[in-house]
Amino acid sequence: MSFKRKLSLSGRMRDNEVCILILLTLIVVMCTGCLSQEEEDFQVDAPILLQPAAKRVLGAQPQDLIIEGKNTVEDIPFTTQLVRQVAQKSGDAVVSIYVKTQTPYRLRVLPFSPFRGIRMNVPGIGLGSGFFIHPSGYILTNNHVIRHAEKIRILTNDGKDYGVTVLARDPTYDLALLKAQAPADQRFSTLPMGDSDAVEAGDMVIAVGNPLGLGHTVTAGIISQTFRNLTGTENEEARHTEFIQTDTAINPGSSGGPLITMTGVWVGVNTAGIMEAQNIGFAVPSRQVQEFLDEIRAGKGQLEE
Repeated sequence: MSFKRKLSLSGRMRDNEVCILILLTLIVVMCTGCLSQEEEDFQVDAPILLQPAAKRVLGAQPQDLIIEGKNTVEDIPFTTQLVRQVAQKSGDAVVSIYVKTQTPYRLRVLPFSPFRGIRMNVPGIGLGSGFFIHPSGYILTNNHVIRHAEKIRILTNDGKDYGVTVLARDPTYDLALLKAQAPADQRFSTLPMGDSDAVEAGDMVIAVGNPLGLGHTVTAGIISQTFRNLTGTENEEARHTEFIQTDTAINPGSSGGPLITMTGVWVGVNTAGIMEAQNIGFAVPSRQVQEFLDEIRAGKGQLEE
C-alpha cells in the first residue's frame, strides 16, 4: 500500500473521535485565538542536531556523501530547449517528501490568558521536496519540512516510494540530511553540487520541487541577489544563513528542492518565499550546505534525544 493511500486512510475517524474534534472546534470558536501553533524561538546560532544514524558518515570522505560538479556557470548559447534539457537532466534526482506530523500547539482557555496554556500535539500531514546528492541515497531537504515528522516517505519521479532515515538537522541553516531506506546496492540519480560563490545576480536558474503536492514541477527565473542576511546578525556575531535570493517561483511544498544553474548543478536548497510579494524567494547556498555536511562528517553537533 502506498504512503499516500495510508495517509488518506489515517484521516478516517471513529464516532468518539469526531465528538472530541467537534468539542475542540467549539472551544476554539468561542475563544478566538486560543489554539495557536507553538512557536519555536528563532535560532541564529543553534547547534547541528545529530541522530544516532549519523554515525554511518562519521569520518567519511566528502565524495562518499556528495557529488560535486565541474562548472557552476558557463557562457552557454541560450537555445529554446536549454531549460527543458536542464530540467530533464535534473528531474530524476528530485523527490517529493510526504510526512505524517505531530505539530505542537498550545490550547488557551481564554484569548488573553496570562498562562501559556496546555501543550498539545495536533496530528496532520505535510509535504515538501528534496534531492539526491549521492547515488547511495543521501538526500538534502529543509529542516522545517521534516522537523515535526512522525513518519517520512519520499516519492521519486518514476513513482517509487521509500522510507527514509533522518541523520542530522540544522535549525540555523534550515537543512536536513536524510538517507533513503533502500537495498545497499541500489543507486539513485543525483544532482552534482555547484559553487554558490560563483553565481551572481542575473544568472539564470530553475527550481524543481513538489509545490502544493502537485508533484514534479519546474519553474525558471534568475538569481536576484546573493549573500542576503535576513537576521540582522553580523557575520562575526553568530552563525546564520546568507541566502541566495531568486525570482524563481517557490511555493509551499517547494521547500527542500534544488536551485539549479544552466550547467545542471545545484547551488542552493530552496527554502522560503514571500507570499505577499511577486516572486521573492530564498535558497540556502551550497557553500553553507557543505559546511553542514562537513560538521556531520566530523561528528560535530549535539546528539538529539
